[in-house]
Amino acid sequence: MDIYERTPHYYETDQMKIVHHSNYIRWFEEARIHYLDSIGMRFADQEATGIVCPVLTVDAKYIGMVRFGDTVQIETRLNMYNGLRYGFSYTVRDKATGEVRCTGTSTHCFLDPEGRILRVKREYLPMHEVLTKYLETDKA
Repeated sequence: MDIYERTPHYYETDQMKIVHHSNYIRWFEEARIHYLDSIGMRFADQEATGIVCPVLTVDAKYIGMVRFGDTVQIETRLNMYNGLRYGFSYTVRDKATGEVRCTGTSTHCFLDPEGRILRVKREYLPMHEVLTKYLETDKA
């Protein structure tokens, strides 16, 4: 599990200074990259080795509003890994109150630069070992 902190930018809000719903998906991506960096799997390094991880699914449940000037903390967990795909869960909380503002999930697959499926356990064993370790830790 990792905590990523974010303060909304003005351009992410609507006329009422409420964060537009599409931005939560962007925040999930920022939090996911932060999480991967924190476990030693720098996203930039993955891409440099030719691993591409496109989004297969993304889901968000909006519970409360985030306004301009608020600070949120996004809890990110690895909740699924099977060697071909991995998935994450996200909980967006108001930093000041701890109230949940949004929850969500995303799943991603592993591809090579030509778009062929990568089998991480076979082709990138150190990466497989890290993901397996953190999957067990995050589910505990």
